[in-house]
Amino acid sequence: MNRLTRYGLGILATVVIVAGTALLIARTPQTPTDSTASGTATYTEFADSANHVKASLTKTGQDGVITLHIEGGWHVNANPASLDNLIPSSVLVIYDGKERSVQADYPAGVSSGIKIDTTDILVYDDGTRIPVHQIKIEAGERLVVRVQACNDQGICLPPATIPVAQEQV
Repeated sequence: MNRLTRYGLGILATVVIVAGTALLIARTPQTPTDSTASGTATYTEFADSANHVKASLTKTGQDGVITLHIEGGWHVNANPASLDNLIPSSVLVIYDGKERSVQADYPAGVSSGIKIDTTDILVYDDGTRIPVHQIKIEAGERLVVRVQACNDQGICLPPATIPVAQEQV
């Protein structure tokens, strides 16, 4: 892919993300956080990938499987991402602002039905399972997945780092 095409795709992706976020904010019913006797309310919810994606880990010893729980009508980018400017889903351990990757067997993505240029955008849907190995989580560390949720119309939200709920087997 030549430099001009990549530059154009980068601009297109930025415009889609910004426009999509604005559209979702405008159309998303907001949750009141405070209400007064006059009936006015303050709203603080923002369009966020974490509102549409959750993750859980079923662990056996130091290995396990992370399952993505993705709201209907949404998906996340596969790993590796189909294009350089897309955010791939990834499993990380975070401690004190530092990140380290986890040994994961990322499954092949499925077609989203969206093409950019001639590239089919591959994604993960609800129920995608990511096998992980040699998970060592020390005190204070958190197991997370980093994802960027996009809806089926191709509107993407800002990426989010989502904690992984752990179940011991």
